[in-house]
Amino acid sequence: MKCSNSFTAKAQRTRRYAAGFHLCALRDFAVHTPVLYFTHGVTLAYRTYGSGPLVMIAFHGFGRSGADFAVLQKEVGEHCTIYAFDLHFHGKSPGYPERAENPFTPHELATYFTAFADHLNAPKVALLGYSLGGRIALSLLEEMPQRIERVFLAAPDGLITRPWYRGLAASPTGRALYRRFVERPRNVHAIMHGLRSVRLMNEKMHRFLIGQTDSKAKRMLVRDVWLSYRLIEPDLARAAAQARAHHIPIHLFFGERDTVIKPAFGAHLRNHAPELITEQQLPFGHVLLTPELGAAMSAILGRG
Repeated sequence: MKCSNSFTAKAQRTRRYAAGFHLCALRDFAVHTPVLYFTHGVTLAYRTYGSGPLVMIAFHGFGRSGADFAVLQKEVGEHCTIYAFDLHFHGKSPGYPERAENPFTPHELATYFTAFADHLNAPKVALLGYSLGGRIALSLLEEMPQRIERVFLAAPDGLITRPWYRGLAASPTGRALYRRFVERPRNVHAIMHGLRSVRLMNEKMHRFLIGQTDSKAKRMLVRDVWLSYRLIEPDLARAAAQARAHHIPIHLFFGERDTVIKPAFGAHLRNHAPELITEQQLPFGHVLLTPELGAAMSAILGRG
C-alpha cells in the first residue's frame, strides 16, 4: 500500500470524468488543499479538511468529488479531520472501465478502507456518506463495523431496493443496453419525457435525470458507475444489526424538499435500530452539503 501526492498516469487519463459533472448545484466553497493518493489494490484520490482528532472518511455524490466536503471544514474541523475521497471514475481518481464486467465487491471496498485506516494508525473511523456515497458508507458498515465509531448519512442512496437496476446490471443483455444508451439515448429520454407528461414523474426528478444524462460523457459516467458498483447494494437489516452489535450511532440527514432521496426513505433503516439512529431534516432539497449540515454535525460531535 502507498500514499502519494503525485498524479498517476491512470488518473491523468481519466480526468475527463471530472470535467463538467457539476450535476448538483452545490455551493462553491473553494478551499485549496493538496490532492493525495492512496493505493491498496486500486488507487483513489483524497483531500483532507479540518484538524480534529476524529478520523472521518467521506464519500461524495454521483458526478461530484471529495472537494465538496470543504464546506464542512469551518463547522466540524475542530472535531475531526475529514478524508474526502474521490470515488472511482470521479474527480482525480482513476477510472477502471474493466470493472463493468468485474465489479467492485463490498469486501474489496472494506479491505481498501481498512488498509487506509491502518495507514493512519486509526483504530476506528467515522463515516460520512452523501447520496451515492451513502451507499458506500452503508456497505462499509456491514463489512467492517469493528473499525467504525459512528456514521453520518446525508440524503443517502441505498435506503430502497431497485430490482430493475440490479436485474439490468447483472445480465449481459442488460449491460449491453447500458452501452447502447450511451450512444443512443433518444428512446430512454422519450420514456422520461412521457412519464413527466402524464405526471408519473415529477418535474424535479425529470430535470434531475435528464441533467445527469444529457451528454455522452455523463452517460458514460452513469454506465461505468452503475455497472462497476452493482454489487454494492446494502442489506439494511444487516447494517443495523452490525451497528447494534458494535454500538455504532447512525445519524440521518434529509432535505425537507428532496424529491430524489425522500425523507420518508429513512424509515427503511431507522425501523431496524431506532435506539441507535437519529434523524434530522434540513430546509433544502437534495443539495445537502451545506454549512447548516456542518452545524448539525458539529452539535452531535460536540456532545461526544
